[in-house]
Amino acid sequence: MGKLLLYGFMLALLGLLFVFISALLFFLHLPFVPIFNTAKVLFLVFVITGIVDVVIVPIANWHDRKLHYHPIRKPSFSVGMTAYNDELAIAGAVKDFTNAENVVKVIVIDNNCKDNTAKEARKAGALVVEEKIQGYGAACIRALKEARKYGNVVVLAEGDQTFSASDLKKLYAYLENADLVLGTRTTAEIVSPDSQVNWFMSYGNLFMAKLIQLRYWGKVRLTDVGCTFRMIRPEALDKIIHQLKVTGNDFSPHMILVALKNGLKVIEVPVTLRKRVGESKGVGSSMLKGLRNGFKMWWMILMS
Repeated sequence: MGKLLLYGFMLALLGLLFVFISALLFFLHLPFVPIFNTAKVLFLVFVITGIVDVVIVPIANWHDRKLHYHPIRKPSFSVGMTAYNDELAIAGAVKDFTNAENVVKVIVIDNNCKDNTAKEARKAGALVVEEKIQGYGAACIRALKEARKYGNVVVLAEGDQTFSASDLKKLYAYLENADLVLGTRTTAEIVSPDSQVNWFMSYGNLFMAKLIQLRYWGKVRLTDVGCTFRMIRPEALDKIIHQLKVTGNDFSPHMILVALKNGLKVIEVPVTLRKRVGESKGVGSSMLKGLRNGFKMWWMILMS
């Protein structure tokens, strides 16, 4: 369910492009009717796929919906934290999570850091594990694997102090109804105005999130595909960990897609976002990097 709707939506976007081209040809006094008729056909296909996936399929499967309720009575959080040249931030991030209630272990993934990140992390009380495969996704996968060895709840975060350990209780509150709880950085009231999430990143993430929502219509509601901060049940992680293959900056939507493909219950929760300490090594505020990463995400979603 959702695949027809996703493809229909992409055809509708193509139809909008054809309408624009038709208008341009009209003002230039050139033939435009064939292109405009093609646009109408594309819109019609979108309407038909929408009716099938949004109305007919949900009605047919209405009785298959089930409420997920499996509370974890005595949570012990194991936090996997990615790090790449974060010596200025890592100690503060480690201490923040180490001092949080129910946290039993903080593991920092040293992704070939060239500074004193590992040293500062150990001094702050974290277990440091090296990951030689370079890339955000590689660090995240290793963080999840290492965090799985401790506690009964796995948490993924970053070592740049953008996320707050106080939000663990927000994510945990919804874990009784889900397998994977994602953070979303789209609630303006709790996002610092000087954070790295600018308007371009915010709307780009929202667009990709809605594409995934279309792909898995009726199974998830999303507003942010780029938030690292998340919480997952160990048994749910066991189900998907060997299917996580993306090692680059497009890992986050990859994990969401794999989770949904395997039938995991996924819920999104607003989290606070602070100004990062140190320099951004990911997409950051670069529009070119964002477009390149966005295209990879778009293709990934389309092929899911």
